[in-house]
Formats: sequence, C-alpha cells, structure tokens
Amino acid sequence: MHVGGITVDLNWLLQFIFTVFIIGLGLLHLVKNTASKYFEVDANFEAAESNHTVIDPSIVNQAMEAEEDSLRCVNCGISGSKTCSRCKSVRYCSQGCQEAHWKAGHKLQCKDFKANSSQTAKSNFGFKPSGGGSKSFSSIALVPASGGSNSKPTKKPGKVLFPYDEFIKLYNSDKPRFPPCGLLNCGNSCFANVVLQCLTYTRPLVAYLLEKGHQTECRHNDWCFLCEFQSHVERASQSALPFSPMNILSRLRNIGGNLGYGRQEDAHEFMRFAIDTMQSVCLDEFGGEKAVEPASQETTIIQHIFGGRLQSQVICTKCNKISNQFENMMDLTVEIHGDAESLEECLNQFTDKEWLHGENMYKCDGCNDYVKAWKRLTIQRAPNVLTIALKRFQSGRFGKLNKRVTFPETLDLSPYMSEKGDGADVYKLYAVVVHVDMLNASFFGHYICYTKDFHGNWHRIDDSKVSSVELDEVLSQGAYMLLYSRYTV
Repeated sequence: MHVGGITVDLNWLLQFIFTVFIIGLGLLHLVKNTASKYFEVDANFEAAESNHTVIDPSIVNQAMEAEEDSLRCVNCGISGSKTCSRCKSVRYCSQGCQEAHWKAGHKLQCKDFKANSSQTAKSNFGFKPSGGGSKSFSSIALVPASGGSNSKPTKKPGKVLFPYDEFIKLYNSDKPRFPPCGLLNCGNSCFANVVLQCLTYTRPLVAYLLEKGHQTECRHNDWCFLCEFQSHVERASQSALPFSPMNILSRLRNIGGNLGYGRQEDAHEFMRFAIDTMQSVCLDEFGGEKAVEPASQETTIIQHIFGGRLQSQVICTKCNKISNQFENMMDLTVEIHGDAESLEECLNQFTDKEWLHGENMYKCDGCNDYVKAWKRLTIQRAPNVLTIALKRFQSGRFGKLNKRVTFPETLDLSPYMSEKGDGADVYKLYAVVVHVDMLNASFFGHYICYTKDFHGNWHRIDDSKVSSVELDEVLSQGAYMLLYSRYTV
C-alpha cells in the first residue's frame, strides 16, 4: 500500500495496531488490580448499590450490629419497641423514658427530626444513619448527643477557664486503658477515621472526657461535636467490634464548613477543624469568643492540650531594631522540599532565617523606610501535644511528594525554640497518619494510621482492621501527620 509516496506493509501495520491495543488493555488491567489493593473500602454504600464493591461478610455483621444500636431506647440504652409518635425518629422502652426524654429537651427538637425523617432512606446492609439518606449527604441530621440539648446559664469567664493543675492530673492519668477499636468505612470516610483514632489516643483529652466529662457542662441547645466525641470515646472504650462513626460523619458541615460526607477529604484539614471546633465549644460555655479575653482563651482544656505560640522576629539591618509578633498555634505544617530528608531537617528549614530584600523589603518603624531585614520564625511556647503535618500535597492533580522523610520516636524541640529552655521540650511519638496513593496522585487515595495504646503497644489501624505492629514498622512509614506528646508537664 502506498501512502504519500511511501510504501507501507498493510499486514505489519495491522499487527502493530493490534499489539498496541493488547498492551493498552494489559496496562489498564494492571492499574485496576494494583489500585484495588490500596483503595478497597469496607462499606462503601453507593458502590455496593451498583455491585462494584465486594463486601466482607464480617463488615455486614458489624453494620447490622450498628442497626441494632439504633433500635435501643434513646434515654436508657436498652432495647426499645416504642417510637415517638410525632417524629418517628427515636425509640423508647417505656412511657417513663419517653416522658423523661421529652422533658430533657426532645420537645424542642422533635419538629426538626420530623422534617428530616421524610428524607430518610435505608442504606445498604440494613444500616440506617439516623435521620439521613445514603445519597443526600447535606441533608443528614442526627439526634443530638446527650447533654447537647440542655439549656444552662452561661458561666462567667475568669482569667483562667480551666485550671492548669487539673489539666496536669488529666495529662498524667493512668485510667484510660482500653485497646484500639476499628471504625467502619462509611464511604470515603478514612480521612475522618484516622483523625478520630488519633484523638481517641490523646491521653489528656480522653481522660477529660471519661473522668470529668463535657456533656454535663455543655451549654449548647443543639448538636455539639465535643458531646458527640465523648459518646464516641465511651463507645470505643467499651466495644470489642468495629462500629460506625456516622453520628460524627453526618455532621461534618457542623465541624468544617467545606467538609462533606461521602467525599474524599484531607485528614489534616479535618484535624484542624475538629480541634478548632472543640475550642469554640469550650468558649461557648463562657458566652463565646467575643465574651472572653484573648489571654483567657488560651486557658481552655483544648488550649492546654494542643495550644502553643509562634514567634516571628524581624531584625532591621539598618537600625538593628527588633520587632516580635506572636501567633497562637494548634499544629505545625512544615515543608519537605529541597534536601530535607528528616523531620529535624524540615524543622530547621521552618526556623531558618529569611532574607527580606528586593520587592520583599521590610517597612521598619524605626527607620520609617523600606529596608533589608532578617526574619525568623520560631516556637515561643511549645504545646503539650504537638501535631506536625508534612506538606506533601502540592499544586496539580499529581503533585504529591512521596519522598522519604525519617522521623524519630523521641523529638527534642529545644533547637527550634525562641529561647533556650529547661530541657522540658522533649516529646514522644504516639500516633502517625499515612496517606497511601498511586502515581503521586493528590486527588485520591486512602488513609491509615498507627497509634500507641495506653499500655505502650503500637497498632496499625486501617478502618475496621486493627493489628499489632512493632515500632520499626511505624518509623519506616511515609508519614503525613505526626503526633507527639510531651514527656512531662
């Protein structure tokens, strides 16, 4: 065959096209099989409806147990056969429990439940998220946690909102002793599962919820994340089987405005929203952020746990005037670009001096002019629980940095502090979050975590699957988030 004056062997051309086609099919099959190893979801409701996901029978049984929990009396917890005749959304075991729940605040919520119940649809495997459908994620509503519907007078804020000596007792408490409990994946919920697991093994937070409790102090008239998380921790401490965190997942928009149930979200973003929401709840006890002095806002139980302070220092090279600015911090996000191969090197980059010149010159108050200056960011006050996020996600759909960054079990923060300390800024690793991906993709993937229980044993948690591991496996991971707790407070 002649094409444009060139002789082409037709048989060879057909064989070439066929070979390329076969190779393409083989590569596609290989990619699908490889992806399925990393991104299997245990209980993806929408996928199950279209018969694309093979469901583990054990997960079905666990979901059915969650269904049984929804049939319990909302007041006392035993099996209930009666439902509220008005909203049909809650169950009771007796007339007495119904009257008690009605007086406790259900009469204020009943209409909302009735409106939401019209949108309720059964999810697959017999599992029913209370008041929500499996597809209309934004319309899901749940029964508020106990304590969330109490109307109590606002406390008068003082200089200290939560005494530090009480916090020290909680920090050193040895009462939390329960082993890890898996969480069901309710459809792209691995990002939330890993964060909930890490928070569940943050000792002072768990000790506060189990020993002191927030629900009795809550001033919220509606759903409260800290109340719900207390119920979550209580269930995790008593359950031997994985359970569904739907009571939290269906209220993601109450925690972070741009989070949505059923979507793949960023675990670090959810962690920040969760901590900020808990801080807001604590301030609400005293009338909210506007009613509390800035200095007092740093004395809540959440600030005692996660709060620290950064110092930004600028030195003018012309008049040597030093300018210090301080900013509250709940975590650290560090770059991993360049030659940094360890967490310590990343922290060195974070605290390195920055030369301000050219278009980035500094406006010095002493010189009243734009001048060249040195700027350095350091930790002025380190938190008792330190959360570090390694900035792996860059711009672009395939912009994830999968480079190896080592991290220690014991971390000394003193080289990165604004001033030399007394040696108390030494931390021990207790949780690691890992993002598993393919082809450096930043737009999809799967989260797993490693947590150290209150006995000092490490566990790998992949949604509902929990297995014991050694420290060496933990330290070999490509970490996305690292959680450290201070040795002594």
